[in-house]
Amino acid sequence: QRQAMANNSRPTPTMAPNNSLRWERCSMDIDHLSLHCRQHSHTVLTEATPVPQWIDDRVSLTQVLEAMQASPMHVLDTEFERVRTFWPKLALVQVALPARNVLIDPLAFADLGDLGRVLGNGRPWLMHSASEDLVALKPLTEHAPTALFDTQIAAALLGLGSSLAYQKLVQSELGVSLAKSETRSDWLQRPLSAEQIDYAADDVIHLQALCDRLGDRLDRLGRMDWLWQDGQRQIAAGYELLPSANPHHEFRAAYKLPLAAQVRLVAVLEWRERTARSTDRPRSWVLDNATAIDIAQNPPRSGPELLGKLANCRAFPRRQVGEVIDLLASAEAGAPFQPAPAPLDRETENALRQAREQIDALAAALALESSTLCSRRLLEARARLGTWPPDCTRWRQQLLEPLVQATLGASSPTQNP
Repeated sequence: QRQAMANNSRPTPTMAPNNSLRWERCSMDIDHLSLHCRQHSHTVLTEATPVPQWIDDRVSLTQVLEAMQASPMHVLDTEFERVRTFWPKLALVQVALPARNVLIDPLAFADLGDLGRVLGNGRPWLMHSASEDLVALKPLTEHAPTALFDTQIAAALLGLGSSLAYQKLVQSELGVSLAKSETRSDWLQRPLSAEQIDYAADDVIHLQALCDRLGDRLDRLGRMDWLWQDGQRQIAAGYELLPSANPHHEFRAAYKLPLAAQVRLVAVLEWRERTARSTDRPRSWVLDNATAIDIAQNPPRSGPELLGKLANCRAFPRRQVGEVIDLLASAEAGAPFQPAPAPLDRETENALRQAREQIDALAAALALESSTLCSRRLLEARARLGTWPPDCTRWRQQLLEPLVQATLGASSPTQNP
């Protein structure tokens, strides 16, 4: 693997270590996550890129961890597999350091607790589209990052586009073309190919340059606090991984089911969630959605009857057939049980349409995509609940609530991060 990397070096534009925008952690307010940047000089791209260093022994890892401990920010990415499992199987951890880029091979170590302790040392994390990476890294450290600079979120808050891919962002901001061919490759194979090594290293090489450029513009627009709030929301989602309190609400047609069938659907979906997590298998492998609805509507009364419905459920634990039958037979509504919501009535839809028009106008004035400012889900939750859902960040509530009160009525804003 080391030889493959040595044979695979090639010049790629990156940040010159002494000619960059340096981020300084000037202050940290626990409630507002107020991090500030100061511009020291202009971003400069050079042709000198260090060959990524493959880390698969304890001595090399210790040296990397010492360098990470001294860094003001953890610049990270991961590669993982999540096709056959519920939990991501970590295959690679990429780290950009001031003078080098390293690829840590988690398959070479029986224990990476020391890496987890460094990651949990309170420094902000710098990543792109970090939601699944956070889940993949969670087993390493019980301490969630204190702050997250996600360059995908930063791009959205600058109006560059929502869910912008890393390659497109690097191309538009830095003028560098990156390969996309290894996105779906097998990251658990060893040795990795030269193309995989290039791809993995590229994923962190340009993060600091993006951070400097995007962060400077966010700071000038007064939107840095928006970034940190959205980062906190992403951290909470990745680290808490709380099962849905109303999993049946995710089924558009669930409102058509009788109340008793909805209660059984909740029971079987909660069983599926517990089983998928404990057996480390995808939810759909344990019990696919169509089968879940089927057995909630028409609960089987015998093992053979249930087994006859499980043709598409390759990871259903056969030894739990009796448990599922008993669960369906004894399911009762918990308190308080919230039936699946029916489609909004015409009056509410008209109110939503008016609110959306005002939100669209505000988004245009802020040069944001309307969905970045307020998704359909958030707006519909505000209409149904009379308040913003817990994951609606404070800056959004402050901008949106005055707009929607005229059409949706007043709300008592929730205290969200």
